Amino acid sequence: MNKTITKMALKNIFSNKAKTLITLSLIGLGTFLIILGLGILNFAEEQTKNVCISDFTGHILITGKPENDKSFVELVGVSGISVGRGSLKMPYLPQKEKIYSKLKTVDGVLSFTPSAVSQYNTLKPVNLPDSWEADNKKNGFPPFTNCLGIEPESYKKMFDTIQVYEGSFPQQNNEEFFLMPKSTKEAFEKYFERELKIGDEIVITAYGEKTKTKKVRITGFFNYAHPDTDIGRISYCDINSCRMLAGMIMGAKVATEIPSSIDLSLSGKSEEDLFGSEENMFDEKADVSGKGLTEADVENILGSTELRDSLNMADTEAWHHIAIKLKNGFFTEQTADELNKWFLNEDIKAQALLWDKGMASYSARINATKKMLTVILVLLSVVVLIVIMNTLVVSVMERTSEIGTMRAIGAKKGFVKKIFYAESFFMSFTGAGAGIILALITAIIFNSLNLRFGSGFALLFGGYNVKVNISILSVLGTAFAMFAAGFAANIYPIKLALKISPLEAINS
Repeated sequence: MNKTITKMALKNIFSNKAKTLITLSLIGLGTFLIILGLGILNFAEEQTKNVCISDFTGHILITGKPENDKSFVELVGVSGISVGRGSLKMPYLPQKEKIYSKLKTVDGVLSFTPSAVSQYNTLKPVNLPDSWEADNKKNGFPPFTNCLGIEPESYKKMFDTIQVYEGSFPQQNNEEFFLMPKSTKEAFEKYFERELKIGDEIVITAYGEKTKTKKVRITGFFNYAHPDTDIGRISYCDINSCRMLAGMIMGAKVATEIPSSIDLSLSGKSEEDLFGSEENMFDEKADVSGKGLTEADVENILGSTELRDSLNMADTEAWHHIAIKLKNGFFTEQTADELNKWFLNEDIKAQALLWDKGMASYSARINATKKMLTVILVLLSVVVLIVIMNTLVVSVMERTSEIGTMRAIGAKKGFVKKIFYAESFFMSFTGAGAGIILALITAIIFNSLNLRFGSGFALLFGGYNVKVNISILSVLGTAFAMFAAGFAANIYPIKLALKISPLEAINS
């Protein structure tokens, strides 16, 4: 760009101050909003990622594979569409011991811990009268939670998620315990209008393919290590209590052995042998015995309950997932790919998920917000582009005589084109620079205020305390986009300018 073109471009810019100010304002406003929006989204995504890895899933979460392609498995359960009858089932983690042995040989693995989950659970007091009814307008919604069954010893070494403020964290894996987050405690007390204390018993009702209930004793109340995120409603309990709620019982497994003491004589009989046929249903007279039933007869009417009792016990080999932390998070994708290839080669129906898949129900919210905000920013950019183009078209029409005179004294079309592009460059540079500086100043002020937003905002951005995290990539990308928009906005006005003939300019 030579000095003559630069001087003429700057002269034209300053000679049309009103139009220049409008164009600069639009470019600056567009740059400001895009950088600020991307900064908020960048912080939300980074915050959710860091919290998920440090407090919940680790770098990698190993789970069983879902039953179909329309469903997905994560830490807090399974979601999607069930192809067959009934509700979706959270898949068991297959061959846990074999996977454990493999993890001990994988380079870069720092630690790992197993867990299970009961997905949909409501809570209520043990002694709640049947006649009790809640005032939904006053009491809100019934308290609910996801129950995560853990091994306290390995979990505590790997995660520092649970900050117990009342009660205590279990010290051994064989302890029975139930740790409730503060938010769930407050929801429980508000709904049932009664105080909840350490040692109180509550009834947990789990909903799934079959409804299951279990009485537990509260051993602790806790805050999450990062309470500003929207990740909550996860309680922690001993693994066997979780298994019972999740239906992970011996009866859910394929029986390999049946005790010889169990009477199976009825299994070989037909329905007619057991219940009679339609023909003789009312014809035969029943034998009347003068002997009455004793208490022992009534208690033993179903025979031995040994098999039933054993099938209702927790399956001590059943798990849902393994969370893994690596020494260096840079190799997360590489390690996950290695594990998935090993699962495939060993014919193990398991999958290694990254944090965003391991906590998909939470990361999906931010992705949805990101798409929505991207659409808004694109529409805003289009509007700005159209306004800038119209402003430049008006400018060309007002400068018809000037352009024609330049052409008359020998200026070529290329020279005129360079002048317009030079004007576009200076306005884009100045407008984008002003927008970037304004966005940086706003971010500093916004972050210093440490504002805390409500649940609706937290639902969209993954946290209550949202900040602006402006990256160099977003600044450079936005600046490039503004230059490209300025170039595109000049294409049509320049075509109009190049069509102006010297004769037409003189006559006008």
